[in-house]
Amino acid sequence: MTETLVKKTLLPHLLLIAGNGRNVGKTTLACQIIAKLSESTPVIGIKISSHFHSYSENEVVRKGENFVIVEETQNTWKDSSLMLQAGADKVFFVMAEQTHLREAFDNLAELLPSSALVCESGGLHELVQPGLFLFVNLEGRKIVKHKHLLHHPVLVENDGRHFNLNLENIVFQNQKIQFIG
Repeated sequence: MTETLVKKTLLPHLLLIAGNGRNVGKTTLACQIIAKLSESTPVIGIKISSHFHSYSENEVVRKGENFVIVEETQNTWKDSSLMLQAGADKVFFVMAEQTHLREAFDNLAELLPSSALVCESGGLHELVQPGLFLFVNLEGRKIVKHKHLLHHPVLVENDGRHFNLNLENIVFQNQKIQFIG
């Protein structure tokens, strides 16, 4: 059986966060990173979901038959709003099933500057090669996703209160997100 290889888009200015299911701390970590990076550089937040949520038509920046991209402007408890409150200059919320994520992301990419990007997405790692890829897991929880499919993430453990990651080691320099130290 031949496996089709997907050409990945290189995005060195992207920090991608995925996780071992729901409620493992992905958004909390994204917000902490946005807060830290935004002290010294503009940051764009991105939340990608395969589930379609309600949205206001006046927030839509791109819409296709199989995707919707909205710019978050509200102060709520939604993940995308929390990214905005953490210090992101702009936040985009992308709704697209995995089979249409390439189309959605290509449309989003046309809107993105070359500044630091912090993205929470479970499936984007299949399409892009970010500058840094973090995979969040609750301490002691068995990883249910197939690790060999995750293309070299940095495993970040969450004990419920803290992450085993020093945020000072994440930097944006020379148009690239890097982990130093």
